[in-house]
Amino acid sequence: MQATTTDILGLPHTNLRPNLVIKDSSRPMEEDYVCIGYHSTAQTKYWNNPTGWQELVNWLISRGKKVVMISHEIDGYMGNKNPEGVIYIEGEKTLDNAIRYIKNSDMFIGIGSGLSWLSWSLEVPTVLISGFSTPKTEFLGPDVIRIFNSNVCNGCFNRERLDAGDWNWCPDHKGTNRQFECTKTITSKDVIEKIENYWAGNKSEY
Repeated sequence: MQATTTDILGLPHTNLRPNLVIKDSSRPMEEDYVCIGYHSTAQTKYWNNPTGWQELVNWLISRGKKVVMISHEIDGYMGNKNPEGVIYIEGEKTLDNAIRYIKNSDMFIGIGSGLSWLSWSLEVPTVLISGFSTPKTEFLGPDVIRIFNSNVCNGCFNRERLDAGDWNWCPDHKGTNRQFECTKTITSKDVIEKIENYWAGNKSEY
């Protein structure tokens, strides 16, 4: 989205991150951990694969990582049950506390929501799982792992005006078995393979 202005003006584009003031940079826990942002403001933004998050959390735990839930919505919010095995941030549910956890994490894994942008702003390796928006919509860079399936319906956010009053907004396939296929078809294997490649030092594809 930043590139819109530079494209219009014919200028070279460089990603600019916000310069955030971090009030507390202390490490909240000794163990290695990964943060996840599970919830958002519309179902179309979620990772809608029914087993994806749980399988991913199980794999991370098997790798010796604690998994910290940063989203503050209650378990089961709008029918979305939190994966088992996650732990929750201690202390107040504030932006400053979320920043403290994300900044000290090994990685943030999220969806097309503000927490993913926050993680990127903090220069933390960020996995973004999304299909309602195309990759050009969000941030890019060597520490960004973008998970996207271009072989199914996708990018409705770039083509249609989001109806914020319709939680299950899916302009092309609402009410059919193809509803939310943009992320339903993204498997835990897809995400795990990208993370493994990143941890192995292969960042060129991102």
